[in-house]
Parts: sequence; structure tokens; C-alpha cells
Amino acid sequence: MLLALIVVLAVIIGLAMIAKRLNLKIQGNADMKVLSAMSLGTKERLMIVEVAGKKLLLGVTAQRIDCLKELPDSVELKGQQKS
Repeated sequence: MLLALIVVLAVIIGLAMIAKRLNLKIQGNADMKVLSAMSLGTKERLMIVEVAGKKLLLGVTAQRIDCLKELPDSVELKGQQKS
């Protein structure tokens, strides 16, 4: 039984190493995208995210996340393609 546990742990570690080497990541929700982020300090950020087709300006700190404003659809970010 100890040998089976060692084999299972070795397989898990091996698969983790392969995933890290191939840079595989678990895909998040396709309805949520981080469009832009700006650091304001060591633990403070402004982020523009798109959730279900809406663009939101978020204030992110170590303690909380606040929705500061819902941006209009006409707002385009630098480097973003028109659809």
C-alpha cells in the first residue's frame, strides 16, 4: 500500500512538472477578461475588466475590491482592436 501511495505521488509530481514546463494554465471563465491594470502602490491597483460584455473600473487593494464606475461601451483602450 505504501508503494502505491509513492507511485501516485510520483505521477502527480511528474504531471505538475510537465504542465509547468509546457506553461499549461487552467482557463478561467471566458465571460471575464482583465483588459488593463495599473499599479498605484505596492498593493493597490486600478483595473478595467470586462464581465458579461460590460466594462468595469475596479479599485483593488489587499483588503477589498470596489467597483468605481461602469464604463460605456464606446470606451476603447489603447492597443485594443475594434470589433
